Amino acid sequence: MTSTVWFVGVSTAESTVNHAFPIWMADLGLDVRLTGRDVPLGAPAGVYRTLVEELVADNEALGAVVTSHKVALLTAAGDLIGRLDPLAAECGEVNALRRSSGGLTGFARDPISVGRVVDRIWPHGERVVCLGAGGTAIALGRHLLARPDPPARLVFTDRDDRARDHLRSVLGPWAADRGVRLEVHVGAGPWDGTVERSPAGTLVVNATGLGKDRPGSPLSPVAEFPPGAVVWDLNYRGDLAILRQARRTDGLAVHDGWELFCHGWAAALGPILDLPGEVHTADRFAALAAPLRSVVN
Repeated sequence: MTSTVWFVGVSTAESTVNHAFPIWMADLGLDVRLTGRDVPLGAPAGVYRTLVEELVADNEALGAVVTSHKVALLTAAGDLIGRLDPLAAECGEVNALRRSSGGLTGFARDPISVGRVVDRIWPHGERVVCLGAGGTAIALGRHLLARPDPPARLVFTDRDDRARDHLRSVLGPWAADRGVRLEVHVGAGPWDGTVERSPAGTLVVNATGLGKDRPGSPLSPVAEFPPGAVVWDLNYRGDLAILRQARRTDGLAVHDGWELFCHGWAAALGPILDLPGEVHTADRFAALAAPLRSVVN
């Protein structure tokens, strides 16, 4: 019997992982297929509870990788998940669910995968401006605050008071302990001033979903970036408008979410499939899926 891994997202049929996953599984020598489960943004709690109940009842499922709704799913259905790893309990999110005869175990693997990528593209610096305050933004902040030499200032923006409050509850104690200035601004955007007032070398992150799940950018068309900024869109497919804006300015380092895509899947599948050596696996995933990049957009 072929086993399955659920893929929980917003528009899973459009993801490159549907083409990459069979290649990855063949390389690993595993007979596992991917099953997409779409949940709209802002879904009511009952949708998440039904989803988790169906996962528990699916005897073919090994677990689920959750690429969207990581905070909302745990908030709505946390009582249906028997155990949480320490990061999931601390961050209040799950992006991997392992199913066994004893029930579900939830993992927060984003702080690990996001950390592996940000350490490559921005190994040090004084300020981060993260546009978006959801689960991946929290994972980024959590990793940066655990660095031996954390940034002096972390700035987040969002449209939602609840996202602000949740981020503060997770990152606030860490920021206070490490002496890092933590700011979370709520509003409709665009966030041009927040980016433009930042010093040279700032890491600017698009964690809003704009440019993938929804069209547009969290910045206006005339926004400017600090000199030497590193601009990172966590998306790897879609319009990626913020990266087009950044490429108009010389001297910026511009990154899409492809590397995070590969590291994120390797880290999330790690506890579901008992994968060893996740960094090597992620790099292997990236090499195997590289021919698919030409068809992403």
